[in-house]
Amino acid sequence: MKKIWLAGLILSLMAIPSLVSADEATKAFRGQQKEKRKAHHEQQKTENQEFRQGLKGMEPQERIQAIKQHREEQFGENKAFRDQMHQQNVSYMKDHWANNQKLTDAEKEELASFFESQYQENISFREQQHSENMAFLDQLAANSNMTQEERKQALKEHFAQQKSENQAHREEQKGERKSEKDKIHSQVKSRKQAEQVPAAGQ
Repeated sequence: MKKIWLAGLILSLMAIPSLVSADEATKAFRGQQKEKRKAHHEQQKTENQEFRQGLKGMEPQERIQAIKQHREEQFGENKAFRDQMHQQNVSYMKDHWANNQKLTDAEKEELASFFESQYQENISFREQQHSENMAFLDQLAANSNMTQEERKQALKEHFAQQKSENQAHREEQKGERKSEKDKIHSQVKSRKQAEQVPAAGQ
């Protein structure tokens, strides 16, 4: 379940600086963000291990309610962490592009709008999956005829399906980013070629 909770922590905004040559400051910033994500991941990994130990000996209904509460808490933690990272990424993006001469102001605005749209899509996607998780856990709690093994199997199948949905969502956004990136690259290349035409004719 840990992978489902932490899915999507790598924000698509980190791809923006790669539209131009990555300088040392960009590399350093990416490294810092990567370390923050790693630390957050490790913290929740430890929390999850401790939580699972605490589930031992609980009655089925009590166990499910504990899982729901734990998931609610980590969902809130993840949302706050992603929002913080997003704001840092946006701030860095604007500062990094301030003096960028390769992109027009219109292109910068288009890219910023595009990645913000993807970020909002990710928020909606995660909230939908979280709601599905809570509803599914309620269904398990309401079914008193299931054995503990049947509940474990049902949970395994449910989160395996969500894992596939997460992968499909990431691949879809990856394709969208590539299309947007290729379009901007093409525009930059066309401008550069147009600027070189008069010089070539002299």
